[in-house]
Amino acid sequence: MAGILVSIQLATESDSDGKSQTTNTAVPAPAASGGANPAPATGPTASQAASGPAKVLAGPMKITLKPGADSIDLDSPSPVPQPGEKGADATVGFNLPDLTLGPLHSGNVVAIAPPQGPGPTRDECNQAIAKRGTYTSGELAQDMRVCLQTEEGHTAYLRITSVPTRTALTFEATVWE
Repeated sequence: MAGILVSIQLATESDSDGKSQTTNTAVPAPAASGGANPAPATGPTASQAASGPAKVLAGPMKITLKPGADSIDLDSPSPVPQPGEKGADATVGFNLPDLTLGPLHSGNVVAIAPPQGPGPTRDECNQAIAKRGTYTSGELAQDMRVCLQTEEGHTAYLRITSVPTRTALTFEATVWE
């Protein structure tokens, strides 16, 4: 309740010229807990502040997978296409009816990111995987955005940069620690 009153009071205050100030009042009021100080209206969440910004392990970098080099180890500081599955985190099914991307081992570690807006952050990818993770990307398309959790627990964001074909798939990848 105190948070609502503070928002209303801030929204109705005016500056020295008599013009209304613009104030972000979209912050929810804190739950009634008897505490004297409401939560801050802006800034990172407590978990983000405690862990700091996400550290990039690799990328953003362009990678092209092809039949015969259809797997990739995203946990490596320099992810490159590879022919075998040893150490790989993802592979493209060039021989499947639909071109798809998925992990080599079972697990719901793939989530499609929304097609609009800026690319997702590590935390947004982690939330997407937790809420709607699956074992495959489904049919790949140009500009499709995919979040993936690697075998070592890193989070990767892949954006398909060209029209996927049976001979190549090019994407831009960022991997966070």
